[in-house]
Amino acid sequence: MSGRASRGAKLPHLHAAVASIVAVAALASGWAAAQGTAPRTIGDLPKRPVPVERGRALQATPAQAIENYRRYLEADTRDPELRAEALRRLGDLNLEAGEAERIDREVSSVDSQAREAIRFYTTLLTEYPDYVRSDQVLYQLARAYETTAQPEQALATLDELLKRFPATPELDEIEFRRGELLFSAGRYPEAEQAYARVLAQGTSGGFHLQSLYKHGWSRFKQGLNEECLGSFAGVLDAKLQPSGGAGDGVAIDALSRADRELVEDTLRVMSVTFTYLDGTDSLGRFVAERGQPSYSHLLYDSLGNLYVEKQRYQDAAVAYRAYADLNPLDVRAIPLARRSIEAYGQGGFSELVIDGRRDYVARYRFDGPFWQGRTREQFPEVVQELRTGYRDLATWYHAAAQRSAKPADFLVAAGWYRDYLAAFPDEPTRADTRYLLAETLLAGEQYPEAVAQFETVAYDAPGFPRAAEAGYASLVAYQRERERLAGDPQRAWHERQIAASTRFADSFPAHPDAGGVRVRAAQDVFALGDLPRAITLAEAALAHRPAIDPARQRIAWSIIGQSYFDQGVFDKAESAYARAVELAPARDPIRTDLSGRLAGSMYRQGEALRAAGSGAAAVAAFSKAADTAPDPEVRATALYDAAALQVTMQDWAGAIVSLEEYRRRHPRDARQADVRRNLAVAYKEAGRPIDAAREFERIANAETEEPALRREALLTAADLFIDGGYVTRGRGVLERYVKEYPAPLADAIEVRQRLAELAGGARDEDARRRWLRDVIRADADAGAARSDRTRTLAARAQLALTEPARDSFRAIKLVAPLRRSLDAKRRALDKALAGYRTAAEYRVADVATRATYEMADLYRRLGQDLLASERPPRLSAEEREQYDLLLEEQAFPFEEQAIELHELNLGRAREGFFDDAVRTSLAELAALKPARYGKTEQQADRIVAAA
Repeated sequence: MSGRASRGAKLPHLHAAVASIVAVAALASGWAAAQGTAPRTIGDLPKRPVPVERGRALQATPAQAIENYRRYLEADTRDPELRAEALRRLGDLNLEAGEAERIDREVSSVDSQAREAIRFYTTLLTEYPDYVRSDQVLYQLARAYETTAQPEQALATLDELLKRFPATPELDEIEFRRGELLFSAGRYPEAEQAYARVLAQGTSGGFHLQSLYKHGWSRFKQGLNEECLGSFAGVLDAKLQPSGGAGDGVAIDALSRADRELVEDTLRVMSVTFTYLDGTDSLGRFVAERGQPSYSHLLYDSLGNLYVEKQRYQDAAVAYRAYADLNPLDVRAIPLARRSIEAYGQGGFSELVIDGRRDYVARYRFDGPFWQGRTREQFPEVVQELRTGYRDLATWYHAAAQRSAKPADFLVAAGWYRDYLAAFPDEPTRADTRYLLAETLLAGEQYPEAVAQFETVAYDAPGFPRAAEAGYASLVAYQRERERLAGDPQRAWHERQIAASTRFADSFPAHPDAGGVRVRAAQDVFALGDLPRAITLAEAALAHRPAIDPARQRIAWSIIGQSYFDQGVFDKAESAYARAVELAPARDPIRTDLSGRLAGSMYRQGEALRAAGSGAAAVAAFSKAADTAPDPEVRATALYDAAALQVTMQDWAGAIVSLEEYRRRHPRDARQADVRRNLAVAYKEAGRPIDAAREFERIANAETEEPALRREALLTAADLFIDGGYVTRGRGVLERYVKEYPAPLADAIEVRQRLAELAGGARDEDARRRWLRDVIRADADAGAARSDRTRTLAARAQLALTEPARDSFRAIKLVAPLRRSLDAKRRALDKALAGYRTAAEYRVADVATRATYEMADLYRRLGQDLLASERPPRLSAEEREQYDLLLEEQAFPFEEQAIELHELNLGRAREGFFDDAVRTSLAELAALKPARYGKTEQQADRIVAAA
């Protein structure tokens, strides 16, 4: 009804004029009555002049006009034309007054004035069906019905109007009003037709744009989603498309408020429609079909906004970005691309935010086509967004790499840091960015590149607060790269690392690990084998200020010590290691290791001194090493070498001290056998036979020693005990020998012989005879092991064992009665003779001659004892003579036996054997047969010679 409303806007002035006319007419009637003239009609008014008071404004209101028209109708007015016009005027005045009051007072109830208007209009149409302006009355009546919330009557009235006046010039307005009523009634197909008839009138009418808008809504309400879009687009075409079809179109901000609201509502309903279809895809097809209208970006923007409202953030981001994808060079795509990122952020899709930033950066990077013919100054918001994008992308990928810990992921982040630096080379924070780039390269195992970046910010970025940290990190990268190289490349890189370490320590002496870096540089140089340089660097580390901690001092001293040690400068190595040991914690394993190295330096000094012939100094060095070394084996070796050197020097007293100390400290050491042997010799040479004997006895007790050595040790121990006056202890050792070592036979029999001799010397005759018998038995049981020596010893033992029988024989005196004592003497004789015969049977020359002599002597003594025997008492002289002759006869054979045995002995001289026994036999023969053997000494010699 806007058309009618525009015309009705002039009615108050018209109503005021009509009210003036009615007032003049009333005055005229009154005036005529007062003059007594006949009343006149309105038709007479034109014939009369109307006085007009110039300069005074006529004051009139709609209420006054309504009242005047009422009074007019109440008057007896017969003119139908004027009555009809008055009725129409009263209807219009009541309708307009009611609407004005509703607007002013915001009245929402049914207005009585509008109902009055309906009454006047219906009266008019009833009383005057052919009223010339019935079309206008019907239109106003429809308005009144609508105002009083009677849309059905309003619609019926408009339908009647069109039926009665199909050619009315207000057709577009009437159809629009019908469409509105039908739309409000939910009769969308009919409303669509009504709006379509308005549109059919062309674009010049005042209701075309609104009908186009509502035509789209009618279709939308019917679910004709694709069909409604064209109508809505027509609204946008009308308001936003540039004239002539060229250019970027009209900006929304340039529209009036009403048009802007219309456009915004249209964009919104179109966005809703696209969501009912395929969303962004449908929008894409739509703008393509319409040739990419200038307001396409607004459609994408509106669709994205709608998705955001519905919290469909991913769809929103897709919508925003779609326009940018289609129009990457269009500046209007910039905010949409940015909003796509924001939408992902609103939805909490951090990874999609990153995707959006990545697309944004790829689209607007400075080396891309967008910047052809454009400058950064023209688009500061894009520059800032790129700055944020590069930084956020680098940071995000860096954090992702830290979570995955994959080198390849760190290199992705590194790429973004590089791009950031390339895009903003003059960025105030470029040193921080380069530091982060270096960190990702380090984690990405691109160590040479990491070194370059770290060193750039460490040494070429004045004032960078993390310079020292960067320099230190470069050393880490140096180390990592070195670990995966080999051969000459590794050595060359290692040299670079050492130089970098020195540079770092010189540049950042206050860094907490600057001194430690110097120490590690010394270690590295030591590893390369440059020992003098290693010493220099280690000394520099010790001189570093602030001073390095004790642990690193210890390492530096260790490097110095080992370097001197490897160069053979053992005294300086000892001094350095001594300092290192002082710095090591008491219970730390490193202290043990360093003490071992210190002891090694002392030991090697001892070796050098020993080789130079400085024995005493070498012994002192070995002893000091033995006192220092934590390793028992090293201590044992050093102490042993000191003792061995003392033995070699024949420093028996010193050797004894060292060897005894060795035994005490290292009782389980494998060299204890050597210690026993050396100690035994040292005791012996030092004149300590008992101590020596005990050591030899220990040797004999050691199961690890060779049996021959153990046997020999027992014999030596026995000799030493005996020589030292411990005869009983010596006999015990010999007895043990016989028991443990029956073989070899010769040695065992010799020991038995020695035992027999010792027992004799100790006047232990029983033991002596026992051992002599043992000698004989051992020889007899020897079998194939029997030898001349065993027979000799057995023969001599037999000879010695016979002595008691001989002595017993000699001790028996022949007394009366002779027979009794003679029988005892003969038994003793037989026993002695048997023993001597057994001894002679061994065929040992000296034993045989002695046995022969002893037997001869037994016979001789028996004869002599017979002659000297006691005579029976009371013999007469004759009897005595006869008795003597008889004894002589009895004694003579024994004497002959003696001569025969002595001659047997003498006969051995012819075999070249002439011992004491043979000489004695010769002497006896000289006494027994002086005629033959009692010659001069010369003759005796001749006899011997003849023999």
